Amino acid sequence: MGTVKTVEPQSLFFEDFAEGQEFSTVTKGPMMVGHQVRWAGACDNYDSEFHHDEHVAKAQGLPGIILSGPLMASYLLTEVAHWVGRHARLLRFADRNVGSTMPRDTAYLRGRVTKTHVQDGLGVLEIECWIENQRGENTTPGRAVAAVPRRTP
Repeated sequence: MGTVKTVEPQSLFFEDFAEGQEFSTVTKGPMMVGHQVRWAGACDNYDSEFHHDEHVAKAQGLPGIILSGPLMASYLLTEVAHWVGRHARLLRFADRNVGSTMPRDTAYLRGRVTKTHVQDGLGVLEIECWIENQRGENTTPGRAVAAVPRRTP
């Protein structure tokens, strides 16, 4: 059975970020059906059987099991929250599934700061984030906006 590793996000401030700054890539995988099944169990979401039953997936014309978009979005959202630090507040997050994540794929979670500005005394970060697979395909593009405390008002 796998080991669960809990990492507390850093204490970061607005001044720690710059436009164009790229966050450290986080690697997940290889992704397995077990990831999907555990996520589905936690969410009580077993309705789409093609996410965990290969026979159903192939009967529906798919190449095999496809890990769900919300599972991948949850990984991306979690990493965005870690990147911006423990005292940040996520104001918005959106993603799209434009490609499939299959069992044995590796997911590379990436992001960069696209804009910084101050609003109502808080630092605001606009972030472009995405998941790439081992073939370099962007399967899950996303955007986030976070309010980050300033070191000095």
